[in-house]
Amino acid sequence: MLVLATATLALGTAACHTSEGCPADHLCIRGGCKRVIAKAATLAARRNGNGTHGTLPARCFNHTYDPATAAPNAGPCVAWRVDAAAHERVCESNGVPPYYVPPYCPFGAGQGYCRSPTQGNSTDCPPFAGKVCPCVPGVAPTDDDEAGGTGGCPSGTTAVGDVMVPIYQLFRFPLDPDPTRPDRPLHMYNNTALSTGNSYQVIGAHLNGVQLKGPAEANGFNVDTSLIPLPCGGHVTPPVGPGPVYHYHKAADCQRIETAGQHGPLVGYAADGFAIYGFGDFRGSPVLDECHGHFGATSGAPGAAVTYHYHAADAYNTPGSPHKPYYLGCLGPSVGRCNETVAAQYDGGANWCGEGCGFDVCVQPGTGKAALAAYLDAHPGSAKWLDGFSVNPY
Repeated sequence: MLVLATATLALGTAACHTSEGCPADHLCIRGGCKRVIAKAATLAARRNGNGTHGTLPARCFNHTYDPATAAPNAGPCVAWRVDAAAHERVCESNGVPPYYVPPYCPFGAGQGYCRSPTQGNSTDCPPFAGKVCPCVPGVAPTDDDEAGGTGGCPSGTTAVGDVMVPIYQLFRFPLDPDPTRPDRPLHMYNNTALSTGNSYQVIGAHLNGVQLKGPAEANGFNVDTSLIPLPCGGHVTPPVGPGPVYHYHKAADCQRIETAGQHGPLVGYAADGFAIYGFGDFRGSPVLDECHGHFGATSGAPGAAVTYHYHAADAYNTPGSPHKPYYLGCLGPSVGRCNETVAAQYDGGANWCGEGCGFDVCVQPGTGKAALAAYLDAHPGSAKWLDGFSVNPY
């Protein structure tokens, strides 16, 4: 059963019982007011490029909907580029995926957003107390322009479910992240990759421009054990702030994510700049550390370069069992210290670490020692960084 527990609050966090007792850009999560939505003025200040929504055309933010399907007429928009001057990989998107997402209520129309009715009252939780799905457009008008000024509820909302709203998202990722940094690992939420909008629990971006979130729903509990249905690994947020924003928690398995007998394809980037690949490696399953990453080649070409990278997993979690990451367990490499990243300010102290490979550093079997050394030597710690850690046989 999903039970809301009050965790130790971060310094300066106001205690609360419902979201109504928090500032407008906060939600009451596990007994504390937590900022999860940027104010409209902040959003406007953070936008840059050729217009209000960066370099993306205005059509990407059309707030009308197809009357037959309730799909946003904006369609999917995503643009990746390299900012050489800033040494960053940049992604701009409107958050709309390249496939149809039907109207959605996590537990069915007429239920709330808190928990499955099989686990208790579906409207009884501080962040979304009393809210019932689908939302009603125009009930609480605000100055949020993302949802067309409808208080977070899009005008195309249907009687059977909430519909996504296109929203400008600007991600900035380090272009050549350093795996030898002494401040790693970090908690997966300890990042600033998404510089616009609601960055709460965001851990990266899919190649299609949809944001990747951690393994928990808004209250900080695992999406599987909370019985939240996630077709293609994703769903829309409850209609607060800018409105229902589409995102992934789990592997987007309706997109290209696996190639039989090969290394998983590139599917996105984590907040720290390391790439995320799909299922599988050249020798079967990838050998991963607690952060769900490892060192290894991503190409089968002779002499292929080695990198540190993550792998998505087709995992399902059950109550009482050790957590199995969907994308990340932490920002790595983990060097055997993922447990040190656990903190009350992140999902109430939940531990999202993977089981690891039994060593501090995990290297995919078949990886060339010279190629690994060359990769590490290109960073400040050099190949000598490995001397301080145990490494699995590879």
